[in-house]
Amino acid sequence: MTSDIGPLQAARAALEAGNMHQASLLAGAAFRAAAQADDHGRAEAGYLLCMAQFRLGRWPAVLESGEASSPLLHRIGAIVRQVEVLRWVTIAASELGRFDLALASANESCRVAEAAGERVPLALSLMALGVCIERMGDPWQAHRLVEEARVLLQGENSPYAQSMILNNLCASYLGAFYLLRDGAAPAEARAVLEKAVGHAREALPLMAQLPNNGILSAIIEGNLAESLVHLGQCDEAEQLLDRALGRVNEQGNTSHGWRLRYARGELLLARGDAAGASRELSALWQDLDGSEQSNTLTRVHDALYRSWRALGVHARALAHLEGFEALERRRVVAQLQAQSRLFVTRVEAERARLEAQVERLRAAEFEADAQRDELTGLGNRRHLERRLPPLLAAAAASGHPLSVALVDLDHFKHVNDRHGHAAGDRVLTVIADLLRAHTRATDLLVRLGGEEFLIVFTDTDIHAAQEVSERLRERVESHDWTHVAPGVVVTLSVGLTTAPPYDLAALSHSADLALYRAKRAGRNRVVVCNDGG
Repeated sequence: MTSDIGPLQAARAALEAGNMHQASLLAGAAFRAAAQADDHGRAEAGYLLCMAQFRLGRWPAVLESGEASSPLLHRIGAIVRQVEVLRWVTIAASELGRFDLALASANESCRVAEAAGERVPLALSLMALGVCIERMGDPWQAHRLVEEARVLLQGENSPYAQSMILNNLCASYLGAFYLLRDGAAPAEARAVLEKAVGHAREALPLMAQLPNNGILSAIIEGNLAESLVHLGQCDEAEQLLDRALGRVNEQGNTSHGWRLRYARGELLLARGDAAGASRELSALWQDLDGSEQSNTLTRVHDALYRSWRALGVHARALAHLEGFEALERRRVVAQLQAQSRLFVTRVEAERARLEAQVERLRAAEFEADAQRDELTGLGNRRHLERRLPPLLAAAAASGHPLSVALVDLDHFKHVNDRHGHAAGDRVLTVIADLLRAHTRATDLLVRLGGEEFLIVFTDTDIHAAQEVSERLRERVESHDWTHVAPGVVVTLSVGLTTAPPYDLAALSHSADLALYRAKRAGRNRVVVCNDGG
């Protein structure tokens, strides 16, 4: 039973009131006082302490309290809270450049959440892994992880999780901008900023639904403002930064305050005030000295380099350029060491984890709901009814393309009539194998019945889907079917359509119409429905 000693009760009340500084002091006192108490009391105090320190941006303290409280929470079976603590440790370690600890904590958080079947905690754990990967220097891989987390949240009513996912999508795009902005692709750099802005604007109304959301709203507003600065929308950015700084100063959150002050320096640079930027950023640099805030300090060095260069003070510009490069080298070394200690690269880890998760989800769905076609091993209509709506919803939410191919074997009745149903079944199983060979694990394959199949190409526009469908058609036509029975000839017709609209009935109608046209035009061809009707 939980030991409800005075400081623990007071810490809960302070957290509910949004007073993180007071909550941290009280939870710390409760944690120390509960040293000889039962595990429940000490675990509760450690959890509250870690939460308060995380909200205050006290990253080294988060690592310390997280290390102490995570095993206690596991021991008492508080799995969701343990996953939260591991996620906070992941983010804190990422901010400090402790990538070995961040990756280990993120992987453990994902493992525990997935084993418990907790979708929302798993989504937030994937998001935290994305934060780590972005800090390690790969915002594109981070974006893929956070997008996967977003898909996991489909159908969940969790404004906090959804707003955090959107905020971290914004952050991953912002990280990509910093890598792209001095390169040869200014249009691409601007495009990722516009995506960052869109995600942040989508997150803010969700955050407004939550109580005591001052710090979290300030983080989202800060990322939005930073993105707007680089897009040249400085007036709105300034208003957001002023409001966000007021919130973090009120809470005493120094770490997030530093990031917002950096954004103000970028704002002054964007307005052409290099002198003002150098003054503000130099003061921030002095405050950051010895703080271990490697990510923010790296960006401050870069901004100071550009400020002093604009002022013609080349010695100071060079010193900050050297400081920036030294921190970047340290980041790369930490990244490589972390990967070496885990004996796996980021790409391999993500691929293995995603493939394993896809297979587990498919196996569970087929086993639970009899969604597998017995002959071909593909999904059946029940599988389609379960899988397609969330795919459409995810594509609609992200604005990504999605294409649908309706595939029908030509004159298949002749195969059955002339060579027998056993030969016909063999043809269908070979067709299923060819479909698998020409699609990805993330695509949806379904046997609708008889000789008719459906392919849903995720994140694929109509041109790419047409190329894949045409290769499949050619592969079927050129296949040596004599191993089935002498004289067997198999071709197929494909009706192809694409979303938007992200509507099942409209897509089905368009694909049917395209297939009908393929049959009328002589079969053995791919036809795209371009008119939606």
